[in-house]
Amino acid sequence: MKKILFLLALTTFLSGNAYAKHDCNCEKYCAKMEHKMMKNSGGFVDASIKPMSVAEVKKLSDDAYVTLSGYLTKRLSDDEYDFTDGTNNLIVEIDDKVWMGQTVSPKDKILITGKVDKEFTHLKLDVKSLQLDN
Repeated sequence: MKKILFLLALTTFLSGNAYAKHDCNCEKYCAKMEHKMMKNSGGFVDASIKPMSVAEVKKLSDDAYVTLSGYLTKRLSDDEYDFTDGTNNLIVEIDDKVWMGQTVSPKDKILITGKVDKEFTHLKLDVKSLQLDN
């Protein structure tokens, strides 16, 4: 009986390790594949939507969707940037997947769409799409 319990405990212990997280970097591979797939995807652009000013965005409520036209002036952290429309500045958060392979400098005018993230002490824009504004 003791042998059976020992074998059962040993089998349970060894099979538990089979489901443990492994280190094969497949998560990085999947993220790269997802990025490549998104890079080639397109979508509908509504030409009737006019960009708002940063001043107008600052008056909106939390979770409002907006479109802005302007420039990224500097990088503040890993995914936060200073954005200006020429008159006012706003902190924008741009995740890696939003860039879709695009390179932008402070001289490039961009069009961004995102969701307003208002907190007690500050306001920022969570960018959902970014494109060069010709």
